Amino acid sequence: MSVLRKKQIYWSLSFLFSFFGFYLIEHLFTVKPHVVSGNGNLGILVIFLFTPVFISSWIYTFKLAKVKMVKEGKTTIGILLFALAGCVLLLILINDYTSELITALGGTPDNPESKIYRFGWFNQYTNSLFFNVYTFFLSHVLIVISGSISVLRKI
Repeated sequence: MSVLRKKQIYWSLSFLFSFFGFYLIEHLFTVKPHVVSGNGNLGILVIFLFTPVFISSWIYTFKLAKVKMVKEGKTTIGILLFALAGCVLLLILINDYTSELITALGGTPDNPESKIYRFGWFNQYTNSLFFNVYTFFLSHVLIVISGSISVLRKI
């Protein structure tokens, strides 16, 4: 088995497990706005548990992006531009997602009418602001961009 093939397998596994971690945090460990919760933020435990998986996924994404960019040097600029456009789209989607959740919660942590009043921005209702499908893909696209730039700097 070639080194590149092994890297692709490791990347695939870490990518899938990382996505699973984001999914768990977003869907199982974020309290819905219509539910009252006084149990604290259990999502923190899952975040700590999956942190090594997230980091390994980003590292393997960076390494794989660098290898692919070196092999296909002419397409590096195209991939970089496509990734930048993807970042813009993901940031727009994240902004919409955040606005909808804040509206559903009744406002920000500073608003006395809000469900998250005095909780701060990171709590059992807002885990999904930080761990959702959009932030997952944004983090990986940013890693691909950094891998691409690291290759371009060496050229």
